[in-house]
Amino acid sequence: MNGSTRILKELDEDSITYKIDIKPETPFYDWLESYLQRSFGDYICTDVDGLQHVPFGITRQGLIKSGRIRHTKDDRKRIDDRRNYVLGWSNAEKIKVLESSVDKLERTIHELKARLKDIEEKGQKNSEQKQLLGLLLYVKDFSRINWQYHVSKIYELEQERNQLLNNNNKLAQLQRNKSEVDQQISDGKSRQNQLTEDIGGFKTKIQGYRDQQEHALRQKEQLALHLKEKWYPLIDEKLSGVKINLRGIENRQEEFRKQFQGENGELKRLRGRQAGYRTHIEKKMREIKEHSRAEYSEVTDSIDARAEYIKKFRQLESEDLKRHEERFKEELNKNVINSIAVFDSQLQKHEKDIKHKIRIINENLSEIVYNAVQDTYITILMDATPNKEVRLFREELKKCYIHSFSSHNDLYTEEKYEQVKRILDRFASMENADRDWTSTVTDVRQWFEFNASERYRSDGTEKEFYEGSGGKSGGQKEKLAYTILASALAYQFGLQFGERKSKSFRFVVIDEAFGRGSDESTRYGLELFKKLNLQLLIVTPLQKIHVIEGHVNSFHFVSNREGNNSQVSNFTKEEYESERDKHNGIFNNTPEI
Repeated sequence: MNGSTRILKELDEDSITYKIDIKPETPFYDWLESYLQRSFGDYICTDVDGLQHVPFGITRQGLIKSGRIRHTKDDRKRIDDRRNYVLGWSNAEKIKVLESSVDKLERTIHELKARLKDIEEKGQKNSEQKQLLGLLLYVKDFSRINWQYHVSKIYELEQERNQLLNNNNKLAQLQRNKSEVDQQISDGKSRQNQLTEDIGGFKTKIQGYRDQQEHALRQKEQLALHLKEKWYPLIDEKLSGVKINLRGIENRQEEFRKQFQGENGELKRLRGRQAGYRTHIEKKMREIKEHSRAEYSEVTDSIDARAEYIKKFRQLESEDLKRHEERFKEELNKNVINSIAVFDSQLQKHEKDIKHKIRIINENLSEIVYNAVQDTYITILMDATPNKEVRLFREELKKCYIHSFSSHNDLYTEEKYEQVKRILDRFASMENADRDWTSTVTDVRQWFEFNASERYRSDGTEKEFYEGSGGKSGGQKEKLAYTILASALAYQFGLQFGERKSKSFRFVVIDEAFGRGSDESTRYGLELFKKLNLQLLIVTPLQKIHVIEGHVNSFHFVSNREGNNSQVSNFTKEEYESERDKHNGIFNNTPEI
C-alpha cells in the first residue's frame, strides 16, 4: 500500500490519530493506520473550552464530544489509573501497578484479619463476664447460699417427726393400719390382674376353638362326596371306642397325623408312589419334547404342563394321524428327501461354477505380467475350507438321501426322519447361532479358502505366496488387488488381452480407488485397464490428477467455493492442458475431479 492510498483525507494537526504511534514492522501497519484515520481521524484533542468549537473532540479528563450536542464521560474508573490501560507497546508498567495494588490489598486483608481476631477475643471475654455477673445478680439473699442453716433445719424436722411417731401410740397404730390396708390393696390388684389375664386367655381359646370349628366345617363342605364316602367310614372305624373331648381332640389329631404321615404312614407310601409316577411321566415328556422340538418348543417338561400334553394327545387321536403314517412315509421318501437331494445338487452346481470362474480368471491372470523385471504372473489358489461346520453339514446333507433311490420298498426309517428333521430345524430356528450357521454353510463361497501365488512364467515355480495379503506393504496389496480386479473384469465382460479395440460398451466406475494408493500402483492399474480397452469414469481427489491425466480424454472439475451450490466445469484433454499451463496449476486448488 503506497502513501497515496494510506492517507484517506487531510486531518487536523491535533487529530487523535497523530497522538498514536504504530509499532514499526507490524504486519498490519498499513491497515491499522488506515483504520485509525477512518474511524477516529475527526476527533480533536483539546481542552474543555475548545470542545465547544469542534464537532468531534476529546479532553484529558475523558470527556468525549461526538456531534454537536452529544457529550459522554465514563466516571466509573479513574482515567489516570494505569490498571485499566496499557500505554506504549509493553504491558510491564501495567503489571507493576497491578502487583502493587495486589500487595496493598493483601496488607489491608492482613490488617482486617488482625482486627477481626481482636474483636472476637474481646467478645469472648465479654460473654464470660456477662455469665459471671448473671450468677452474682441471682443471689440477692445470703440465706440462698447459707448451707449450714439448711442442714440444721433438716435435722430439727427429723427429730420432731421421730418424737411424734415414738411417743404417740394412736399415731403409731394408725400407721400400722395404713400399712395393712396398703398391702391388702396391693394383693387385690394382683388378684384382679391375674383374673383379667385368665379371662383374656379363655376368650382367646374360645375364639380359637370357634375358628377351628368354622375351618373344619368349611373343609367338610368343600370335600368331595366320593372322598367323604371313602374316608369317613375309615375315620369312624379308627375312632370306635375312643372318647373324644374338646381338650383331647388336638392330641387325637396329632396321633392320626403320625399314623398317616409318619415314617411308615400310608401318606408317605402314597407320596413315594406319586414321586415315581411324576419321574416316569416327566421322562416321557422329555422324550416327546426331544422327538418333536418344533411342536413342543414352548411347552415345559414339568408335571404341571401335563394338560398341554394331554391336549396334544387328544388332538392326535382326533386327527387319526396313525392312519396317515404310510402316506407320510411316502411323502418323506418321494418329496422331502428328493428336495434335499435337489438342494444338495444346486449347492454342488454353485461349487462347480465357482471353480470354473476361478479357472477362467487364472487363465486371464496368466496373461498379465505382474513383475516385468522378474517376468512373473499371479494365480489364485482355491482350497477346501478348514471350517468344521461346513464339512459336517455336507456330510449330514448326503446322509439324508444316500441309498434313498435304491430298489428297497420301505425307504423310511426313524433315523432318516431324524436326519432330515435335524437339518430343517436348524434352518427354521430363529436363534442367532443357528442363523449364522445357516448363512455360513449355504454360502458356497464359504466352502473355499482363497489365496494368491506369484510364479515365474519361465518354469511355473512359486516366487511368493500371498495369504490374504497379510504382512505385505500397502503398494503390494494395491498392485495385487488391481491385478485380480482386472482379471475379474476380463471374465465379466468376456475380454481377451491384446484383442483389437471393439465397439462394445465396457463401462467401469472407479470412485476414489486411487485416492490413497501409491503413484506406482495407480499407474500399474491404469495400464491394465487400458490393455482391456475399458471405458473408465474416475472420481478422485486432485492429488492423483498428475497420474491419471495421461489415461483419460476429458475432465469434469467439481467445486463448491461458497458451500451452498456445486459447480461443474467440463474440459477436453487439450483444453485442460491449455488451462493448466495458462493458470500455472490453478486446478490444484479445485476440490475434486
